[in-house]
Amino acid sequence: MKRRNLDEIQMARAFAIIAVLVVHTTSEGVTIIPFESALFPLYNFLNIAGKLGTPTFIMLSSFVLFYNYYRRDMTPSLIKNFYIKRLKFILLPYFIFSLIYFSLNWYLYYDYANLYEAAKAFLWDLSLGKAYMHLYFVFISVQLYIMFPILMVLFKRSSFLRKHAIWIGLAIQWIWVWANREYFQVQYKGSISLSYMSFYFVGAYLGIHYDQILEKFKNKGYRISTLAVLITGYITLLVLYPGYMYISRTGRFSYILDSLPEWIQMNLAEFTWATHALFAGVMLFFIAHVLEGKLSARLKSFFMEIGAVSFGIYLVHPMLLILFRTLISGGSPLLYNTWQVVTFFGITILSWLIVRFTYSTIPAYWIFFGKMPPVYSVPKKEKEKKDGISFTEAYEGRKKR
Repeated sequence: MKRRNLDEIQMARAFAIIAVLVVHTTSEGVTIIPFESALFPLYNFLNIAGKLGTPTFIMLSSFVLFYNYYRRDMTPSLIKNFYIKRLKFILLPYFIFSLIYFSLNWYLYYDYANLYEAAKAFLWDLSLGKAYMHLYFVFISVQLYIMFPILMVLFKRSSFLRKHAIWIGLAIQWIWVWANREYFQVQYKGSISLSYMSFYFVGAYLGIHYDQILEKFKNKGYRISTLAVLITGYITLLVLYPGYMYISRTGRFSYILDSLPEWIQMNLAEFTWATHALFAGVMLFFIAHVLEGKLSARLKSFFMEIGAVSFGIYLVHPMLLILFRTLISGGSPLLYNTWQVVTFFGITILSWLIVRFTYSTIPAYWIFFGKMPPVYSVPKKEKEKKDGISFTEAYEGRKKR
């Protein structure tokens, strides 16, 4: 059965990568701006509220995999092609950018005794997704790819798992959080896929039941009630998570945390982060479906383009962030804060230009940025909308012609 084109997922990816860029742009401000500054709460809020991007990417990746593969027979040839594509379009770019960022860090910050020590350090960082701060996302995704055939078999065989995937994913994740704190004490917990199991399983649930969910979503009452729950939960966590981090960073109002039971204090950081990101990811998923038919052609095409190149932007933008911070690293408050805004838009635009320039000039562009479609051009007079054709369907039609 032909699968539906997923314009909405490209839009959700766009929202997620914008959140990632906000977090990384504000990461310096929350460390050097004095707590007494009137702008510190704003930096803290943006830096924490934006920490939904990577978990959303994980959830969307799981959704796409289960949506595309659940109704297909998991034959040896299908599994073989699955891994070949991931090796070619995900692992190869991951290796190349890990090498680039490791070399950049070596040049700027480290001084290894010899090439052997550097190579050993690189292989260690590569094995943990630690060659640079953002590459852990790809490392976690690789763990999903390794588990995917097994998870698919389990989901196919168990109706209980399909029905209760959301709660099971949450249980697995929190059992891991508890077990790691009490027994394993893994230092790089954020690089272990178990820390994101709720996002995997929510994505799997949405992918398996997507057609039924879309049918229900056509009902106005279901649509309003679903969005009301998600937005209410998200706004609640949008107060709790940045608020908790503000107290942790500044020490102000610490009596609020001190008054809580010990078991809440131990789990509050994990709970506020994980629950905030989960509500945000699912909310963005459904909001993208609402906006898909309401945005103007140009605005929709903008989000679809950003979503299409989001993996490339994710890989390349930290290099530009280093460059921008080297150009202006201090100065008057007006200069510094203005430069942070310039930096956000600068790294966004330049990252997009680099990715698209590579796509248009290097035939084997996928070595660096994985697979991506060509730039989508805005249809005249929104013809696709009038004809009821999705943007992806219109693009596929032009490609065939």
